[in-house]
Amino acid sequence: MNSIYINEYSALLERILSTAYFYKFSLKYIEKKISYNSFFQLLECDEGLMSPYIEQDKLLKEIFSDSKVDLNNVPVFTQCMWAAEAYLRIQFDTGLTFESIFLYVPIEEMFEYFDIYHEMDFTHIINLFNEKYNKNSVLALILEKHKLQLSDIASDNNFSYNTLSSLKQRRRDIKKVNVEIITRLARKLRVRIETLSEIRLNEKY
Repeated sequence: MNSIYINEYSALLERILSTAYFYKFSLKYIEKKISYNSFFQLLECDEGLMSPYIEQDKLLKEIFSDSKVDLNNVPVFTQCMWAAEAYLRIQFDTGLTFESIFLYVPIEEMFEYFDIYHEMDFTHIINLFNEKYNKNSVLALILEKHKLQLSDIASDNNFSYNTLSSLKQRRRDIKKVNVEIITRLARKLRVRIETLSEIRLNEKY
């Protein structure tokens, strides 16, 4: 993501968060819609050469496509404005997918951090995210979220229990695992391959 456009991008994300907050949408639903939206996926890997652009109305219609609510005249909520910029700065700093970021700091939790962090520099919330990220792998969080056991996944899908255990505990680099295994595992867990692999999409190879 090009940092020059963070203010513009955060304004778009704020509109999504404020609309969800105003109409009391499921925040888990909104996390999923953002994570799989093509505009936000372009942001994840943008290097600033061809920064993605989308009209606000079009983006809102894409995110809230299943809803008939009025998307205009939604007020700005300060915590949504702050949370939007916090998420974009975390993504810019880490290069991780929004799906990954929401696993570590869900929207509901980010709103709760507003009172503590909104008067501080954004480096504080970025540092908090990094602490959470360093403590647990994406695989560990997904298993916890869905209340799954490694033994269940291994037996159902012919995965090696030892391999899964080493990936969960980060004793083995998940980025170096056979792509077929990661693809099957991502499909089983219903997450993006980039998320499960903890790929930093802004890295240059």
